[in-house]
Amino acid sequence: MVNPNIKNFLLSLILICVVASSYSQNQRPKVGLVLSGGGAKGAAHIGILKAMEEAGLTPDYITGTSMGSIVGGLYSIGYSADELKDIVENANWDELLTNKISLDKVTYEEKFYYGRYLLDFYVKDKKLQFPQGIIEGQALMEMFSNLTRPVHGINDFNDFPIPFACIGTNIVTGEPVVLNHGSLAMSMRASMAIPSIFTPVKIDGKLLVDGGLVRNMPVPEIQDMGADIIIGVFVSSDLVPEEKLNSAVSILSQSAFIKSAFDSRVQMDKCDILIVPNLEEFSTGSFSSAPQILERGMEAGKEYLETFKKLADSLKQFGPLHEVVKPRIVDDYIFDEIEVDGNDIIKDEFIIGKMDMEAGKSVSISHIERRLNVIYGTQYFEKIWYEILGEKNHRRLIIHVVERPKIQMRFAYHYDSENKGGIIGNMTIRNLILDQSRLILEADMATHPSLLLDYFKYLGKSQSVAFGASGVYNKNELPDYNDNNGNLSALFNSSYSGGAIKFQTTRVQSSTTGIAMAWANVDLRPVLIEDLRIKINKIQYNNTDFKVFYHFNNFNERYFPTRGLKADIELSTTTNWNGNVDGQFILDEDTLNLDKDLLVLLGVLQTTRINALSLSIFPIIPLSNKLSILAKARMKISNLAADTWNLTGYDFIGGFSPGLVNSNEFYGAGQKEFGLANYFYGRLGLQYELKHNLFIQAQINYLDTKYPVTWIYPDADIAKLYGRYYQLGYGGLIGLKSPIGPIAFAFAKDHYRPEWKTSIIIGFHY
Repeated sequence: MVNPNIKNFLLSLILICVVASSYSQNQRPKVGLVLSGGGAKGAAHIGILKAMEEAGLTPDYITGTSMGSIVGGLYSIGYSADELKDIVENANWDELLTNKISLDKVTYEEKFYYGRYLLDFYVKDKKLQFPQGIIEGQALMEMFSNLTRPVHGINDFNDFPIPFACIGTNIVTGEPVVLNHGSLAMSMRASMAIPSIFTPVKIDGKLLVDGGLVRNMPVPEIQDMGADIIIGVFVSSDLVPEEKLNSAVSILSQSAFIKSAFDSRVQMDKCDILIVPNLEEFSTGSFSSAPQILERGMEAGKEYLETFKKLADSLKQFGPLHEVVKPRIVDDYIFDEIEVDGNDIIKDEFIIGKMDMEAGKSVSISHIERRLNVIYGTQYFEKIWYEILGEKNHRRLIIHVVERPKIQMRFAYHYDSENKGGIIGNMTIRNLILDQSRLILEADMATHPSLLLDYFKYLGKSQSVAFGASGVYNKNELPDYNDNNGNLSALFNSSYSGGAIKFQTTRVQSSTTGIAMAWANVDLRPVLIEDLRIKINKIQYNNTDFKVFYHFNNFNERYFPTRGLKADIELSTTTNWNGNVDGQFILDEDTLNLDKDLLVLLGVLQTTRINALSLSIFPIIPLSNKLSILAKARMKISNLAADTWNLTGYDFIGGFSPGLVNSNEFYGAGQKEFGLANYFYGRLGLQYELKHNLFIQAQINYLDTKYPVTWIYPDADIAKLYGRYYQLGYGGLIGLKSPIGPIAFAFAKDHYRPEWKTSIIIGFHY
C-alpha cells in the first residue's frame, strides 16, 4: 500500500505539470468531477465535496450516475456539502425507497384501503398489466421537485452554476444516454432507476433506467464537456469473487453488472485523481448507515485535502476561481398560468380544482406541495410532481402526472387465531360512468366471508365535498358468555348486511365531516343455546339510522404507527326499527311461541327510538425515534337498554381482533365478549422499535359501564360485567413489518382470570 503522503506528493507533482503546461498557453485547465453510482454508498461523495470546499477547489464540470447524479446534480445548482449532509441525514429513507407515502398524506376517503394489499395489478386494453418496477418513487419525486426549484426554469444543464450531466441507460437499446437538459428532477430519477426495483422513466421518447448498467463512471462525458483534470470518486464495487457467488440472487446481480464493471475499470484509469473510500462493510442498500458512510467519505476527503489545496493554488495563478452561487429560492409565487401535463383519464379541472389556488394570486410552496399530496392521496395517480417555469413577471406552474389505469386489481391475505384466514380481492374502477368517481368492489374469501361495495363521487369545482354510497355483507360468529370463566351461554351465526348514503367533506386529507343515512339488517341463527327453555330458530331485525359524524386520522402508518392522532365523533338516531323472532319459550309445562310482543315484555327486544353518541380518541405520542406512548379512550352513551337483542345498537368488545361491525379489542377478554350500549374504554401502553421494523408493545386496558357514562347521562341503562361495573386486562405484542405484510404475536390476561390468551396475527387485517 502506497503511503498517503507519497501518493499526494506524486499526484500534486503530476497536476502541477498539467497546470504548468496550460499556463504556457495562458489558458486555465478545467477541473471535472466524476461521481459514480453506488446506492447508499454514494453518501460518501459528500465527504469529498467537503474537502474540496475546504481547499477552495471548485469543479468546472460535474458528471454523475445514479446516487452520484443526485449528489452531483444538487451540488451543481449550488447546494453546499453541509446542506447535502443535512439532506442525507434527515431523509426518511424508508419512505423515499418504497412505493408508499405515509398514511397521513392519503386522503381520508382512501385511508381505509391504503397500505392494505400485497399485490397490485392493472387492467389496460382488456389485458392484465404488471408494474414495470416495484417502486414508482412518488416520495422521491416530491423531494426532487422541491430541491431543484432553483433551476426549474433552466432547460440546459450547462447553464447551471456548475455545468452538469448525468447518465441513464436506454433499456431498449442498451446504450448510455447523456441527460444534460430538461428537468433535473426527472433526470436524477431516471439515472437511479434500478431495473425491476424502480419503474423506468421516459425522457425524449427513450425508456431509461439506471445509468450504472452501462456507464457507472461517466468520464468520457466530462471530457466531452471540456475537462482537462479529472477527479473521480468511485463508491461502487467491482465484480465479487467466486466464494461470494453463493446464491441465485448474487449470480443474477453479478451478471447484470458485468459490462458496467469492465467499463468502470477503463474509466477509472483515465482519472487524474481517483478516490475510492473504504466502504467494504456497506452495501448499496445501507441507507440506515448513512451517518457512518458520510464519515468514511469525510475520512477519504481529508486524505486528499493537501492535494486539493495544491491544485487550487496552482489554478489560482490564472486568477480567482469562479464562485458558485445558488440561484435564489423563493417561498411564495404568483402564477399567470396553471397547466397539467400527462393526464388522459382525469380532467384538468379535477387536478386544478384540487390545488385550491387561482392564477394571479400569491401562493406558498408549502401550499402547492400540500395540495399535490392531497391529489396524490386520492390514488388516481402513480406519480405527481411540479415545475415552476418562467420569470417573475410571467410564471407558469406545470403539474406533471402519471395516471393509474382505470381498473386496478389488488390482493392480500390475512390470518389470526381468533378469526382464522382469508384472501382479499379488490377491484377499483375509476371514472366509471361519471368523472371524478371511483367504485370499489372487495371480497374477503375467508372463514368469516365479507363483501364490500363503495362508490365515491367528488362534487363541485374544488371537489371539497363528495357523495358516497356503500354496501356491506358479513358473516361471523356472535358469542354470548354467562360467567367470568369465559363459558358460553349461546353462540350464533351472524349475517350482517348494511348500506349507507352520505355527503362528506374532502378538503382536508386527514379529516372529514358529514351526514349519512344507514340501513342495517341482522340475521342470527343459533349454534348453541345453553338454556333449554328457549328454542330459537332465528332472530331478524333491521334499523334505519341517521348519523352526523367527524373523523380524523393522521397516523403515519397503518400497522405499528409511531406518531399521529385518530379521533371519531358520531351522533346517531334510529328512525325506524323492526324485529322478528322465530322460536319457542317453555314456561313450566306451557309452550309459547316467541313473537315480537312477548319478547318486548321479557325485555329481550326494544322498539323505542335509539339515540347514541360515540366518542373516541387514539393519540400516539413519540418520546423518541424508537419509543412511543399508545393511548386510547372510547365512550358510548345511548338510551338503549342493557339487555336487548338489538345488536346494531351495541358495541362488541373483547379479543385481539374481533372482526365484526361495531367491535373493539380488549386485551384479556374473550372475542366479542361484552355487548354494550353504554361504556367507557381506556388503554395505555408503550411501543418500542427494537430493530428496524421490529416492535414490542406493552399495554393495560380498562372497561367501565358506569363511570363516566352516568356522570354525563344519569338515566343510562348500565350493564354489569359478571357482578362488577368494570373489567381490567393487560398484555403485550411482538410485531414485525415484513415484506410479506405485518406479523405479530399477541398475549394478554384478564385480571380476574388465571389463564393467558394468545394470538398469532399475520397479513393485512382490517
